[in-house]
Amino acid sequence: MSSSDHVLAVAIEPSRLAAGLVDASGAVLLRDRVATPSRDVWRALEQLIRRVIAAAPEGLGAPRAVGVSCTGPIDVRAGTVSPPLVPAWTGFPLREHLERLTGRPVELDTAGGAVTEAERWLGEAAGVSSYLKVQIDTTVESGCVIDGVRLSGSLGNAGAIAHVNVEPGGKECQCGALGCLEAYVSSTALEAELNRPLGRATTPIVDRTGIMLGRALASVCATLDVTTVFLSGNVIDVLGDPMLESMHRELAARSRLKNLSGVWVIEPHERLSPLTAAASLALR
Repeated sequence: MSSSDHVLAVAIEPSRLAAGLVDASGAVLLRDRVATPSRDVWRALEQLIRRVIAAAPEGLGAPRAVGVSCTGPIDVRAGTVSPPLVPAWTGFPLREHLERLTGRPVELDTAGGAVTEAERWLGEAAGVSSYLKVQIDTTVESGCVIDGVRLSGSLGNAGAIAHVNVEPGGKECQCGALGCLEAYVSSTALEAELNRPLGRATTPIVDRTGIMLGRALASVCATLDVTTVFLSGNVIDVLGDPMLESMHRELAARSRLKNLSGVWVIEPHERLSPLTAAASLALR
């Protein structure tokens, strides 16, 4: 296999750092990961990447590029990241560090942007011209494609719905504002409120999670004029049908315009890995 057949993929999440080699079909050839430390995050990531490159099979060659995803917000023009749940990084020049380390071009995007790209590359959004992709885990990550073009925005955060206001004057979000979607539906916020694992959420909390998600989707679909939503993530898997039923009821109640009467929320059958998503940035 030549060096042009694979890329280095890097995924930055609040709880873990992952790196791997991914080929042009999306197959992960090699992967490794470590817990995200509270300090010296770059040092941990650098050691991880060096370990992955050193473990590459003989004859594979160097990756042609690097695809890196990071929980938002980012500044794609400056190549910097500021994930709130990784406080050691505020305006951290991630692209510059990766280019210096690897000697390869680096494609940087939000985790939401990466999974949105991957969904139309290898997932169920293939052939769908306009859609919203939402993934709810420790954070809320999302992206949007309109008429075949993925929205980027001035800094690279277009389509992010984590901080859509769903409850004026509501719970305080990790961003400092009140009533953001992420404060009501992310596993980080829910487990902090419950003081127990997500799987032990009470019926009222499950219902409220669905209602808040339905509110956000109604607002965003009306704003972007999309009627297809791909929804995934650990929170969706754990809270399951009761939460989804509440979401659908709220979405229907708040989407009364004719052009929004057919909003279709799809749960993809296959979860695309963060490394495959990151690789899609450099392979597509």
